[in-house]
Amino acid sequence: MALVNIRPRASVLVTNHHKFVLIFRHKNNQDYYAVPGGGVEPGETPQDAAIREIMEELGLSIKNLKLISEIKDDGCHDFNFTAETDDSQIKVTGPEKNHLADPDNLFKPQWLDKSTIDHNLPVYPISSRNMFYNMLENL
Repeated sequence: MALVNIRPRASVLVTNHHKFVLIFRHKNNQDYYAVPGGGVEPGETPQDAAIREIMEELGLSIKNLKLISEIKDDGCHDFNFTAETDDSQIKVTGPEKNHLADPDNLFKPQWLDKSTIDHNLPVYPISSRNMFYNMLENL
């Protein structure tokens, strides 16, 4: 069996004091949260991809980028980071801005705190889920 070349992904849980950013998604008739991030481009480091994705998806400057885990298996190669920001205004600048008002493929980044998160909605990517819930406990 041939090995499939999986594109690495960088996900970043961004915090600002006691708040964090998740992206509320409604896609394929399902609601869920997504940890911001995306694919690592050829020639790009996971750290560079993390910074680029946060700028595209959230328009935030980040600091203290820290690799929490690297998960590689048959289905994924994910780099999970945490970072902080002093910015409070989210401004989507990448291609996702086309989905800010699309009811069938909604992309809605938002600042949340522990009390506002719906714990019944799943968090994706799956490899980031444990990082997210561990961080949530410490906020």
